[in-house]
This record gives sequence, structure tokens and C-alpha cells, in this order.
Amino acid sequence: MKWTFGIKPTFKNGKENGEYGEWLGRKYLKKKGFVVLYSNWRSLRDRRNEIDLICMDQEMLVFVEVRARSENSFTTGFESLNKRKRTALLRSFKAYLREMQDCPPSYRFDVVEIDLPMSGNKNVKVFHHENIAIFHESLH
Repeated sequence: MKWTFGIKPTFKNGKENGEYGEWLGRKYLKKKGFVVLYSNWRSLRDRRNEIDLICMDQEMLVFVEVRARSENSFTTGFESLNKRKRTALLRSFKAYLREMQDCPPSYRFDVVEIDLPMSGNKNVKVFHHENIAIFHESLH
């Protein structure tokens, strides 16, 4: 990735902002000791089922949704997880657990919020929300 070399995005392109946010999220979690198993995992049965990051935090499997947003957005990344997005995430998590062999018995859902500055001279802010309960039904 070009960001490894210190090149920052322009913060004007949504797709690039998302890719940059996921790169920062991976970097942040690795620094915290997480092992990243998959980036942008997609179900073999239904390619619409996608998970941003799947990690191990010691013995715990962690599904991570990365939300990169402009620092002046009306809602936070966490607040942007509306009912439709939560339903899609739940479907994706269930697909992963169905398709993968030897899943750890314990898993959780985390959100990593990336607040992107409006200009390149400010710092990015990262917020990690661990073990978020956003589903009304079980993953089993």
C-alpha cells in the first residue's frame, strides 16, 4: 500500500478513504497484538457476505467492522451501523461460522472507528469499541 510510504489520501474520495481506514484499522489492531486472519473476507456461497477484518485476540476470534468517516460527519462510525448494515453483518458472521472449519468456540464483534481529518495536516483519530452487542439474535 502506498500509505506505508507516508503518502496520505486526499480525503475527498470515498472509496480511497475506506481503503485507507481499513489499512489504518489493521495497523492499529496489529499494534495491539491482534493477528489478522482475513481482510475483506467474502463468503464462497454468497459474495455479498463480507467482513472487513477477522482477527484473533489471543484465543478469541474477533469480527471487526471498520468505519472510516470524515471528522465532521453528523454521525459517528458506530452510530452509522443502521438496521440494514447490522442485518448484513449478522448474515456475514453466520456465513463465516458455517463455512470455516475449526472455529474457536469464543468470538466477539468489534468496531474500529477511523475519524479522517478534512485536511492532510491533522491527525487521524482511531477508536476501538470491543465486544459490541448490536444483534438481537444469537449468531448460532
